[in-house]
Amino acid sequence: MNCHDSEYFQSPDQVEKDIPNCKVCGQPSHGIHFGAATCRACAAFFRRTALGPKFVLKCRSGNGKCKVTSNGRVCCKMCRLERCMKIGMDIKNFQLERDPLRCTQKITPSLAMFLGRPQFLIHCDPETASSSSKATFIDLSELLRHTTHILETGVKSKRQQNRLQKLSDAVDINRFTNNLEEDFKLVNHIGLNEAVSMFEHDLLAVTNWLIHFEEFQDLSLDVRLTFIKSFWHLWNRLEKVGRTAMFMKNRPESAWNEVPVLLADNCVLDVRKVKLDISWLSKYSVEQVGFYIEGVGDMSLFTPLQPILDLAPTEVELNYMLAEISFSHAAKQLGGRYSEIAENLLNLLADDLHRYYMEEKGLTRYSDRIAKMMKVNNTIMRVLFERKEKLEIAKTFDIFHVEYSEPEMFRYLS
Repeated sequence: MNCHDSEYFQSPDQVEKDIPNCKVCGQPSHGIHFGAATCRACAAFFRRTALGPKFVLKCRSGNGKCKVTSNGRVCCKMCRLERCMKIGMDIKNFQLERDPLRCTQKITPSLAMFLGRPQFLIHCDPETASSSSKATFIDLSELLRHTTHILETGVKSKRQQNRLQKLSDAVDINRFTNNLEEDFKLVNHIGLNEAVSMFEHDLLAVTNWLIHFEEFQDLSLDVRLTFIKSFWHLWNRLEKVGRTAMFMKNRPESAWNEVPVLLADNCVLDVRKVKLDISWLSKYSVEQVGFYIEGVGDMSLFTPLQPILDLAPTEVELNYMLAEISFSHAAKQLGGRYSEIAENLLNLLADDLHRYYMEEKGLTRYSDRIAKMMKVNNTIMRVLFERKEKLEIAKTFDIFHVEYSEPEMFRYLS
């Protein structure tokens, strides 16, 4: 057979002559579209229009005999559509499944969605991730009995002092200004025992501070305990930052990046060097869940430090900030009569702060100081709520396995 036999092979020009023109507009067609030989423009028009547009097509001339022009842009759409149907174009030839906008196929889930585990835990031991570890139970009943005893015993305070001055004496945070790192015991390991000791210190610290607030002590024991349980962690968060700021006062700015967080009266923690044992808290390692642990993958604890350094608060101002952030949070969280009580207590302290500025500082305009104080408190609250969102994620994926006898006290901790 001759491979150049014209019976089997045709020239491109001859092939082009054999292709009929578009039966709609008369332009060269590009093959069979939806059952008829048409150009691509008319095929696209039919595909776009024939499935029943939401608008009503009307003939331009009104007689249904409009001429379909060659470019297809200025012709009557109704007459063009009728012409398409007359030559045999049919919507049954549409391949709807190929249209990405109408695809009903479900999107393949990610590996994290498929496994039901977050991305950072995918490569952990599956048996460890799926096993239900026995929860660590922390009983706070004895600590709360100690707290109750302190509240019932109370303390005798100086009559000539106002409320904020009495609270300032209770904390005496200025004593950290002249301390050196050598004056503190360095904490280089934190496990279950150390964590419980910190809980104890923090709860008793806020209790010993509040017993110097006479109007607070006049409340019933149940009300006082409810208040303390609602904001003890928040009070200590600000107090630690304030304590650290006082410690940094007499240090050069070049050394500020190396300052650790002061935990207790005689203890200091360097978050860069401390070793954590979280076997009581999680079945995963520190490296795997460090994102959820403050001081490891979460450094938000230090966020309020710069605003408080810019403020350089006095002891009276810092104690007002402690009261404001605590009772404002309690008012929102507890609501009802607790909200009214908290507002009354804050009004008393606000009056004392006004007299402090007017009489002791000689300031008639102190709104800028108040604004800076609220900036610090708002920063701490923002960090706290971001922390809560992280813990909600951790709870969803069952990252922590610890239970408390008073779970509401630890909603922002673990």
